[in-house]
Amino acid sequence: MQLISLPLALGLWLTLGGLAGLGFGLYALLRGGRGQRGGLGPIPERGIHAIAGVRMLVGGAVAFVLGIITLLSHFSV
Repeated sequence: MQLISLPLALGLWLTLGGLAGLGFGLYALLRGGRGQRGGLGPIPERGIHAIAGVRMLVGGAVAFVLGIITLLSHFSV
């Protein structure tokens, strides 16, 4: 007996992971790197957080959209 189907589990996992990625991306862009010294060579700490924030926003958005598509395909059958 299967408790949960694979598309439903995958859709929920991608949707929640996408929301987490979007949240961390927004935090990195809005708050990350403030008041910190150092960095990665010539790139200041704020710049590193900006690059990471954009990457997390894009990855989170892609995962969220894929999760929604997977959930819609699961429930439309």
